Amino acid sequence: MTIPFRALLVNGCLAMFCYSADINADEPSSGNGIAFTNANIVTMQTADTVFGATLLVKDGIIEAIAPASTPIDDSYRIVDLNNQWVVPGFIDGHVHLNQSGSAYSRPDIIDATAIEPFAVEQAWLRKSLPDITHSYVMNGVTTIVDMGGPSAWIPDYDELSKNPSSPYILRAAELISAAPVPALDADGPVFKAVKDAKAATDEVKRQLLLSSQVVKFVWTHEAGLSPEALTERYSQAMKTARDAGKIVAVHAESLSYAKAAIKAGAHILVHGVITDYIDDEFIALTKKHNVSYMPTLTAHQHYKSLFLRNIDFTVRERAIAPKRVLQSFNTLQNASAKDVPIYAMMSKYMTYVDDTASIGTLSVQEQGIVGQLSAMFSERIRDIQFANLKRAADAGLRLAFGTDAGNPGTLHGVSIHEEMRAWLKAGISPDELLHAMTIGTAEAMKINNIKGALLSSKEASFIVFPTSPLSEELPELSPSFVVKSGKIVYSPSSESHDAP
Repeated sequence: MTIPFRALLVNGCLAMFCYSADINADEPSSGNGIAFTNANIVTMQTADTVFGATLLVKDGIIEAIAPASTPIDDSYRIVDLNNQWVVPGFIDGHVHLNQSGSAYSRPDIIDATAIEPFAVEQAWLRKSLPDITHSYVMNGVTTIVDMGGPSAWIPDYDELSKNPSSPYILRAAELISAAPVPALDADGPVFKAVKDAKAATDEVKRQLLLSSQVVKFVWTHEAGLSPEALTERYSQAMKTARDAGKIVAVHAESLSYAKAAIKAGAHILVHGVITDYIDDEFIALTKKHNVSYMPTLTAHQHYKSLFLRNIDFTVRERAIAPKRVLQSFNTLQNASAKDVPIYAMMSKYMTYVDDTASIGTLSVQEQGIVGQLSAMFSERIRDIQFANLKRAADAGLRLAFGTDAGNPGTLHGVSIHEEMRAWLKAGISPDELLHAMTIGTAEAMKINNIKGALLSSKEASFIVFPTSPLSEELPELSPSFVVKSGKIVYSPSSESHDAP
C-alpha cells in the first residue's frame, strides 16, 4: 500500500540492505546531511511500505521519511537508491564472541585439544575479533548481543562497538550457573558456578560493576537441581539484576524449567523451549510477564551434522567464514580416534539416533548413550522447536531472533541466513521474521528507543535490498551496502568508508 504524499516522521532505528552495488551520489555538499532518495521503506512501525520516499539522515540520526516531492536542502548530499528497498539493521540477539564457530570452540563437548590446545584457539579468536565481528555487518547485522562469556573480554567488546566496521555489541559477562564448565576457562570462567542464593546475588552485584547490559542464568537440570531449587537459588539474584536495569536472559531447555524461570523474573528465554511442547499455561505466563521468546533453531543441528561427519557449508558461508574455522572441521573429521575419543564415540552412536530399527542391536550401555544423544539431537527435538515457534507466533508472543553463533558450525555473521530459512520452514511469515530480527529483538533488549524501526530521531543504521524483503527469498538476499550510524560500513566494492 502506498503512503499518501505527506512527510512521514517516525521514531526508531534504521538499517539498509541492498543487492545492487551501483550507488549514485552527487558531489559532496558543505553539510553533513544525506538524502537517500527513491527508497521503498519498510519502517517496521506500520504494516505499510512507504514507496518512493526520501530518507533524510544527519549526524548519524534519521531526521525524517518524506515523500519524493519534498524539496531537499542544498546542504544534503543525495544518494539515489533507484527504487530499492530499505529495512532496519538486523539484530542477532544471541551470539558468543568467545567461541569461534570452529570444531575446537567447545572442548567441553568436543575435546579436540590434542589437535589444537584451547588456549591457542582462544588467542587466535581474540586477535581476530575485528574481522569476525565485521562478518555480521557484511550480512546486514548492525547490532549483536553477546550472550555470555568471560568478563575479561568485555573491554574488547566495548572497543569493537566504537569501530564503524563492527556491529554495536550488547554483552553479558559470565553465565550464572549451578555447575562449572572448567574446560572453557582459558580466560577465566565462562560458566560461573554459584552454590546458593547469596553467591548468586553476589555474582550479580559483581557484574553490575561491569559495562555489560545482560545478566544470564542457566536453568537446566545438569547439576541435579529441580526448577524449584533453582528458583530458590536464583530469584533474589534475578531481582537484583532487574532492579539495576539489566536484561535478565535465561537458558532453559525444558518446559517446567522455563515456566519457573519466567515466574522468577526472566526477560528473555534465549533458546525458547527445546525438549517439550509449550502449552496454554506457558503462553499465559509469557504474556503476563512480557517475556520474549528467542529460539535458536539451527545450532543443535550443526552439532548433529558434525557428529554424523556430514557438516557442509554454503557458498556464502565459505566466502565469509575464516578459512581456519572451515578447515577445522576437515581436520577433526580426519583425526585419529585416539586424539578425539569423545568425538569418535559420539560420531559412532549418533548414527543410531532416530534409527529405531537398528538400536536393538546395541548393548544396554550403548542404548543409554544413544538415548542421551537423542534427548538433544533427534528429529523430534527439531520438530518440537519448530512447532513451539509457530505456536508462540500464533499466540501473539513477542518473538526475538538469535543464532547462538560461535558454537561449532554456527558461523559468526553468516549463520543468520540458515536461521532465517529455519524460521520460514517452521511456518513463520517473512513479515513476522523481519519483525523479530528488528523491532522484536530491540524490544527484548530494551533498545527499541534507538533501534529496530525506521523512525525519526533514531539511529541511522540500515540495509538496502534490490527487491522486496517481504518474501520467501529474504534469506537469499545479499547486501550491496550497509549503513551504521550514517556511514556506509560495508559494500562489495569497498569494505568501509564514510557515506557518499
